[in-house]
Amino acid sequence: MLLETKNAVIHGAGGAIGGAIARAFAREGAKVFLAGLSRARLDEVAHDIAAAGGKAEAAQVDALDEDAVERHAAEVKGRAGSIDICVNAVGIDIGNQGIPLVELSADDYAEPITAYTRTNFVTARATARHMMAAGAGTVLSLSPPMSRTPVALSGPFGIAGAAVEAMSRQLAAELGPHGVRFVGLRLNGIPETAEVLGSHTRQMWRRAAEKLNVPFEDLLESVGSGGHLKRPLTVAEVANVATFAASDRARYMTGTIINVTGGSSPD
Repeated sequence: MLLETKNAVIHGAGGAIGGAIARAFAREGAKVFLAGLSRARLDEVAHDIAAAGGKAEAAQVDALDEDAVERHAAEVKGRAGSIDICVNAVGIDIGNQGIPLVELSADDYAEPITAYTRTNFVTARATARHMMAAGAGTVLSLSPPMSRTPVALSGPFGIAGAAVEAMSRQLAAELGPHGVRFVGLRLNGIPETAEVLGSHTRQMWRRAAEKLNVPFEDLLESVGSGGHLKRPLTVAEVANVATFAASDRARYMTGTIINVTGGSSPD
C-alpha cells in the first residue's frame, strides 16, 4: 500500500474532494485525521473508512482559526507520534463569479483571496512545524485552473489560487532542507461536486448562472468540458493523484504544481 504507516491530516475532509482524498488515503494504509466544520459530514466519512477496514478520527476544526489548527496538529502529533501528510481541501462559500472584477468592491475582491491564502498558510504552517522536527513530510494544496489561465468573469478565485500556488513554492524552497515537501494540485472544474455530492460549489455556481443568465445545467457542462479530454474530472481521479503525490513514490517532487486540468490549463 502506498501510504502504509503514514498519518495524514485532511482539512475540509467532510467536503466532496476532501472526503474522496481521505477515503483513498485510508485505502492505501494511512491513518487519517479528518478536520472540518461539519461534524456530521466528518463522521459520515469516518464511518465509511471504518466500514472499509481503515482508520480515521474526526475533529471539528475551523481551518481559518490558527489557534484551533495549531491545537489540532499538536493533538494529532501527540496521539499518532507523527504528521506525515497534510492536505488542505477546504472549500468556502464566499465571493462571486459572473461579475466583472471592475464591478466588485475592494472587500468583495479581497475576501476570497484572504480566506484561501489564510487557510492554506495556517494549516501548512501548523503541520510543517512538526514535519520539520521529524525531517520529513508532505503538504498538498488545491487550486483552480484560473490560477494559470485567466477566465473572464470567474471572480478573484484564480487570483487566490495563484497566491496559494506561489506560497506553496516558497514554502518548498524554505523547508526542503528540512525534508518537507510542498506539492499543489491544480484541478479542473468538477460538476460532480455540485450535481451529486452537495459541495459548496453548488451554491456558488448557481449564483454565477443567475448572473450570467444561463441555465445551471449549461454552466456545469461548461465547467466540466474545458480540457482536451472532453469529459469532466471526478473526485476519484483527484484522490488518485493526491495519493501518488503524498506517497514516497513522489518523494523528489516539491515546489511544483501537478496539472489535473485535462489540458485546460497549460503546464
